[in-house]
Amino acid sequence: MFVISLNYRTVPEDLLKKLTMSDEDAVEFMKHLRKNKISECVYMAADNRVEIYGRGDYRTAVRLLVKDTAVEESLLCDHLLIYLGEEALWHLLSVTSGLEWMRPGDDEVMGQVKRAYFLAQSSGFLGEEFPQIFQTAIAAARKVKAAVPSSGMSGSILSLVMEYCRRSMSGHTNILILGEDERMLGNLQRAFLSGDDCDIMTTMEETGSRDGRIHIIEYEHRYLAAVEADIIISATNRPQYTLTARHLEALTPKKRLFIDLSTPRDLDDAIADLPRTTLLTMEDLEKNAKEEKVEASPMDLWQGILEEAMDDYLKENLFQKFMPRMERLTSRHTGGIDHFIFDYKEEASAKELQALIDVLDRMGQS
Repeated sequence: MFVISLNYRTVPEDLLKKLTMSDEDAVEFMKHLRKNKISECVYMAADNRVEIYGRGDYRTAVRLLVKDTAVEESLLCDHLLIYLGEEALWHLLSVTSGLEWMRPGDDEVMGQVKRAYFLAQSSGFLGEEFPQIFQTAIAAARKVKAAVPSSGMSGSILSLVMEYCRRSMSGHTNILILGEDERMLGNLQRAFLSGDDCDIMTTMEETGSRDGRIHIIEYEHRYLAAVEADIIISATNRPQYTLTARHLEALTPKKRLFIDLSTPRDLDDAIADLPRTTLLTMEDLEKNAKEEKVEASPMDLWQGILEEAMDDYLKENLFQKFMPRMERLTSRHTGGIDHFIFDYKEEASAKELQALIDVLDRMGQS
């Protein structure tokens, strides 16, 4: 299995538009893939990204994508990402469950994947493996939706954010909050207002508060607001960076704390190199939460669900491929499980034998 992914973070908008096909064009493109030994294929264009899922030689798919869209091959290859094998499966699980957008089990995201899958299915471009693969991804996304808080941030992470902010605060503090997620950012805002000497500038239109310390700003004015800000927190679903180092360089240098609560990132990594600046990301906060042994975060839960789904699929796929050989193995080992284990010991490495013993021990305890 392969995935050709053109990510909205890195691909120029005009190139992405050229690669975005109508359903009719997508069907014709998938026909060309099938005629060129791509045994199964799904084309998806959604949320500022284009993805091609297939089985076969991904280089053939790249060549046909260039031909059908009339884009320059060198330009396309500069921006595409290629995932193969298990990495491709993990990417599909991540996209379908909303991990790429930090929107757990989001109906819109799941619907986009399902729509692409059903178009390929109804047009006859699926074989034996892709139905099971995509159904596994959709089932995992539903489980994520039921189990993971929509804010994607646990109480422990919220506590760490507040701890870092208060370490940075000295006297009256100006805080800039970029984003519209009231569940996540609203909790932070209320935590600041509950006991800190601060003013909050925010792009949230509905703050649910009449506190005079809250100042609603237009998103377009964020760099002006950043001039006065001591702490800047960003958590949006925008396709581009909300703030970049190049634009922030013009600000008067002063101690500033930037916190990026978005995955993929909202803030340019180069911000960390600006004078007197600290940049914290969700990865930093997750790592610190684990080191301090705080409660499992929604991100851990999310990834755990996807890892379990991936492992279940891989096991089932291996077992189904083994089934035709089951009868021959059964006829050879007629002496029961003890004879089988002795024969296995002779054939297996120590590591393989230990793995079998571990599984048998677990089976004996259940």
